[in-house]
Amino acid sequence: MRNNTPANFAKALKMAKDYVDAHPRQVPLITINSWNEWTETSYLEPDNVYGYGYLDAVKRILVDDK
Repeated sequence: MRNNTPANFAKALKMAKDYVDAHPRQVPLITINSWNEWTETSYLEPDNVYGYGYLDAVKRILVDDK
């Protein structure tokens, strides 16, 4: 993902969720790359820039948007 921010991550996650929801005969599985790959800027852990932004995005898209 380019321009990796919680907002852009949320957009990508929403697209994945919409795909899963549109294909109910398939296994409803979304894989998120990693929890703490800091050197590859692929992490969900809270940080000093976005705080809990990535985790909040996961909650908003996968839990709150039912």
